[in-house]
Amino acid sequence: MEQYIEKQLNEGYNAELNKLFEEWIMSYEEDKRHLFCQDGLVVKYKEENSGYNINEKWHEAQRKIMFIVKDCPDEWGYDTRRLLVGYEGHETSQKNAEKTRNLKGRTHFFKNIARILYGLQYMTEDNKGKELNDQAHNDASIIQAFNDIPFSYVEAKKLAGSKRCSSADLSAALMRDGAFLAREIDILRPNIIVCCDQNGDIFNGVVQHYFQGQIPGEDAKWDYIYETVDGNKCNFGCKLYYYKEKGVLLFQSYHPSLLGKEEWAIYEKVISPFRQFFARYKTFDVIAKPIQ
Repeated sequence: MEQYIEKQLNEGYNAELNKLFEEWIMSYEEDKRHLFCQDGLVVKYKEENSGYNINEKWHEAQRKIMFIVKDCPDEWGYDTRRLLVGYEGHETSQKNAEKTRNLKGRTHFFKNIARILYGLQYMTEDNKGKELNDQAHNDASIIQAFNDIPFSYVEAKKLAGSKRCSSADLSAALMRDGAFLAREIDILRPNIIVCCDQNGDIFNGVVQHYFQGQIPGEDAKWDYIYETVDGNKCNFGCKLYYYKEKGVLLFQSYHPSLLGKEEWAIYEKVISPFRQFFARYKTFDVIAKPIQ
């Protein structure tokens, strides 16, 4: 399997990212380069005879979903495209990959990402209510989705840090590397970007560096306090920008960890404005076919 993993990491979109990373890494001082985390299209735990190639699947996908997280908290740089497969001969990484594939973990970080991924992949105007919600909260459904649906996983702050990434550190990294991050997004060309940072530093950084500071018009943005079905306002907001010319939906999400938050709120912060998008535009085809 390792040979096939390497093949997927060194061709197509991932190969283009590798060229960018070579330049990006060299922009850092020599004593910092070992902390650099490469990322992009997450390779699935599948044999070559499965016919599943992550670069091809991403190219074919109508919904190209990218999650931008803060940084790697492990204090060492590695290739996060190996999240589901680990490194050959490295037992700890193999065990961690198996846990990730099965959405295990105290903070439910990847479980919440998988749940959001499921909702973003399968919502339609006719499937945005209880049935979708029930499936998104079914462990078997989201595990299968997480291991089958192509998605990109990107670190906003490329140098690995410790358990906490402050808003100041994240903002400084986005200011320093905003142009590089914009180039990474441009290589992958996602049409759904989920910024996993409740303070909005990643969201604002992507607006500034990838969308050149442009704010969509009133018919293409949603920014509101979440309300329950009985009209009670909650203590979190939802934010979605639709960039018509590029054909991109940009979401502001919570950090996916469960700590200090409820799972339904992590899900609804992204999925609620996606429902509003379908209520207004009725179909995802307007995203899949952006203005030329």
